[in-house]
Amino acid sequence: MQKDNRSHLRLPVESTVFIEVISSGADGEDAGKIVRCTTRNVSRTGLHVSLEHELTVGTILQIGVELPPSQDTLYLAGEVRWCRANPAPASGWSAGFALLKAADSDIDTWAGLLIEMEH
Repeated sequence: MQKDNRSHLRLPVESTVFIEVISSGADGEDAGKIVRCTTRNVSRTGLHVSLEHELTVGTILQIGVELPPSQDTLYLAGEVRWCRANPAPASGWSAGFALLKAADSDIDTWAGLLIEMEH
């Protein structure tokens, strides 16, 4: 059995996630691309999502999460740590994100909500 070196508890939470996979241009001319996906589990420092398309490992993306019980969307930055095709017969992909402590993100609110959910 593989040892789990995670420092925070993973919670099996299913919620809607929006990931900006292509940023809109600075001049507003180029439209960005946002994909909708679902969390499989979450922790204070990461999340596991199911989605339709492959993501590039190492990419830093903007993430919007609607985490219950909050009705607000939390905006986070995360690095794609792994991405793999779901085993047959399932379709789509699974990806893991390490959440980053970005200045304009809701990471502190996210961590606070997860601490409450852990208890």
